[in-house]
Amino acid sequence: MEQGAEDIAEENLDDAMAGAGVTAQQAQAILNNLTTVYFDYDESTLSAQETAELQKIAAALKVLNTASISIEGHCDDRGSNEYNLALGDRRARSVYEYLTNLGVDPSQLDTTSYGEERPAVSGMSESAWAKNRRAELVKK
Repeated sequence: MEQGAEDIAEENLDDAMAGAGVTAQQAQAILNNLTTVYFDYDESTLSAQETAELQKIAAALKVLNTASISIEGHCDDRGSNEYNLALGDRRARSVYEYLTNLGVDPSQLDTTSYGEERPAVSGMSESAWAKNRRAELVKK
């Protein structure tokens, strides 16, 4: 990720927290409804839409600093098992790095790659593949 994007994301998060604040109750609600982050084909780069959701999660984790989440990287079934495990890892690491760049304590996060082993949906269509190119955030 480019340094400029990280700075902008952190400024946006700081502005959001300073303006409205995040209460413990709001933080708990965010962590009880974690999002799934989707990726383009063969990519591990976060989109602007995905980073906006991750900023909320970062704010919640900073308020509830004893909470923790697992970030699980997944792929569609195109590519070898080895390649997809590595791509799933890059996807999980991308989310991990974004959250830690926003000030989340690394001890609150862990990453796992499942590659193509746990598809969200089955099928051999672009729609099915798109739903399987993801990182799932799971509250521990």
